[in-house]
Amino acid sequence: MSTATASRFHRDLLTWGDANRRDFIWRRTDDPFVVLVSEILLQRSRGKTVALVASELFRRFPDASALSRARVSSIESVIRPLGLIRRAPLLKALANAILARGSVPDSFDDLVALPAVGPYAANATLAVAFGKRAPVVDGVTARVYRRYFALAADAPASIDAELWRVVEEATPTQEVRQWNWAVLDLASTICLPKVPRCEECPLQGHCAWSVAHR
Repeated sequence: MSTATASRFHRDLLTWGDANRRDFIWRRTDDPFVVLVSEILLQRSRGKTVALVASELFRRFPDASALSRARVSSIESVIRPLGLIRRAPLLKALANAILARGSVPDSFDDLVALPAVGPYAANATLAVAFGKRAPVVDGVTARVYRRYFALAADAPASIDAELWRVVEEATPTQEVRQWNWAVLDLASTICLPKVPRCEECPLQGHCAWSVAHR
């Protein structure tokens, strides 16, 4: 990827993201605990639904200490709207592990060693809570990268080595949290899976998919 291509990609998307950013509770803070737990809740769940659940969860259990003391049944009652109550014991185990450590770790290896934390949640936490340059991509945001750079979609995003290579190369060194939010917001509102709204996309002039489908 050329420097000019990366610079244009960053500029166009960050400018759009600043003007169109969606508001969620986990975007109003850089508290690593809130960010990490939110990322776990967001797995296979819609942002709007998670927003309602997260508000109540952090009202009742604002930190790892409070969550570690909660009954699993109490956690289940809060996260039930997400439809995956099996996350409840995992969240309690996560809180206990964080409490034992003294804080949420700020390295990838230490994060993925925690209960319920996979590569995506770990990198998203590093980027959003700690402002570290970390590649973040899932099945939703993969659409933006695959379409813009004309990447094949032959493998799930989680194991697509070429996709991760491009995402790592494309991720800027500054405004990392804003960057990841912008990619996610674009994928969720404009770069839709079946009928993308290319005419409204800030990347349409240089997106390989958009150019090919004019």
